Amino acid sequence: MIATARRRTISDGLNGFTIEQLCEEVGVSRRTFFNHFASKEDVVLGIELGVEDGLVTAFAAGTAVDPDLAPIDAAVALAIEHLHVVGLDRGEESLMRDVLDREPSLVARFVSATDRQMELVGDALRSRFGWTDPTDDRGRLVAEIVGALLKATAWRFFADEDGPPFEDILRTNFRLVTAMATSDGATVPTSTPLGAAHSTNELEHTP
Repeated sequence: MIATARRRTISDGLNGFTIEQLCEEVGVSRRTFFNHFASKEDVVLGIELGVEDGLVTAFAAGTAVDPDLAPIDAAVALAIEHLHVVGLDRGEESLMRDVLDREPSLVARFVSATDRQMELVGDALRSRFGWTDPTDDRGRLVAEIVGALLKATAWRFFADEDGPPFEDILRTNFRLVTAMATSDGATVPTSTPLGAAHSTNELEHTP
């Protein structure tokens, strides 16, 4: 359904087809559609209802990504795992660029979806790292930092049709931020810091 919605958007524009026409083309009911997607924009972007719930729940429980990762590292690793869950591969990336070239307004919808996801991640971080004090803002702060990284990555990714995959841009942006936070930023590390919990050790696992 997602691939069909994207192809229809590229050929006809977002307003060039209805949800009913999309459902008929792929052979599902309108009810089935709304069991999985909140809107036509969401199906085009691949934002499926509840698709990340199990991943976020596992993350909150201390799994899903390396349990030894520090908070910011863990949240970035979670974002990368989410990309794997939704299946954003090179072919899909190319198709998405064509979609957003036809309908640039969908970039803002993508960014808005990131905001909502980061609220869930903030709650999951509090559970994962035991930040139970209601005045402890570390979960929200980490989520905001990673959300900003994802937004910057999205704008770069969608603006450059010949650029690298989304995951690669995200990893590069994370390395840049980490380098600037731990030095004068003049030297950018060439290896990903996601396997090294020490890169954000100023955030301990306990309040």
